[in-house]
Amino acid sequence: MTEISKLRAARELAGLTVEQVAKKTNIRIGVIEDLEKNSVEVCGGIAYARGHIRSIAKVVKADGDLLVAEIEAAQGDNSRRIIDALYDNNVADRPKPKKVLKFSTLAGVAAAVLGIGFVVNIAINNVSTSNESTVAVATTSPSPSATAVATDVSGVNLIITAVDGRTWLGITNEQGETVFDGQIRSGQTQSFQDPDSLSVTIGNASAVQVTLNGVDLGVAGKFGEVARYKYTQAGATKE
Repeated sequence: MTEISKLRAARELAGLTVEQVAKKTNIRIGVIEDLEKNSVEVCGGIAYARGHIRSIAKVVKADGDLLVAEIEAAQGDNSRRIIDALYDNNVADRPKPKKVLKFSTLAGVAAAVLGIGFVVNIAINNVSTSNESTVAVATTSPSPSATAVATDVSGVNLIITAVDGRTWLGITNEQGETVFDGQIRSGQTQSFQDPDSLSVTIGNASAVQVTLNGVDLGVAGKFGEVARYKYTQAGATKE
């Protein structure tokens, strides 16, 4: 008889089916079933697996650290730091070494800038002095056409842009229906609309930038973080 994983045992002890856990966590059924076999193939790697398992642990009221430790042990050498795993799977680019300028170079640049500034300052003062008696200062008030006008936006208009690496996205509407389930890569943009709300699960929060009804909300979260948001016309709520 094959020994079942602690993750599956915790779910069964909580009296929940895979479908019920999937609905409560917005994690795909196939991902949960694979994780219960101590596999990280379907979810995209150990980095994503950690976040998914901790979310499931909250639902089934189990020890997330214990469940994560089991699946890490099952991966053997593949259980490395999140940063290394994501680099090797092309989820993020390795930072390039920064060039450091020598002190002598910086000193030379600073001296050149000061010299140019001194010459420019003399020229400006000469021009100002010669024209001081003839220059008049004109003041203008902003015209009505230059004033920004806020436009009314109805419903939820969501734009998600991958800005650093790639990530998995899961999006459902108010009725729990799947709107999007897949990956988005660096440089790609996806747009979604709904009259009420959209619930979004992001596998690697730092990989995407979110715009809601024309307002830039910035990057969705930290590197390697599995983030969940609910977007309505009123704004974004982290779940």
